[in-house]
Amino acid sequence: MTNARTARPRPLGKLSVTSDRAVIEKQSVCTAAGKESEREGGQEVTVTVLAIFLLIIGMLLVLIGALLILIGTFLIAVGATLILMGMAVIAVGAFLLIRRLLDHDRARSHSW
Repeated sequence: MTNARTARPRPLGKLSVTSDRAVIEKQSVCTAAGKESEREGGQEVTVTVLAIFLLIIGMLLVLIGALLILIGTFLIAVGATLILMGMAVIAVGAFLLIRRLLDHDRARSHSW
């Protein structure tokens, strides 16, 4: 068992002085031989799961966007049809009103 006073701190890096600056070169400290490879394998699995998760979310967003475009296109077509029908109704109404106004004048001019 080591005492806190007698335990020597492990060096984290090598100190080298170049020109007027001190540069610390970081060294990797290997605590156990198999731990680092296990950790990297776990990170690969995590990254793979994250990538699959992001792909699924991306595909869902694309499908929802395409569905909204289709719905929007359908609504635009319905709107255009309603506008054309409204214009036709306005034209028929205007025609009937003008004809009535013109016929009304003609009816007064008739002798019988």
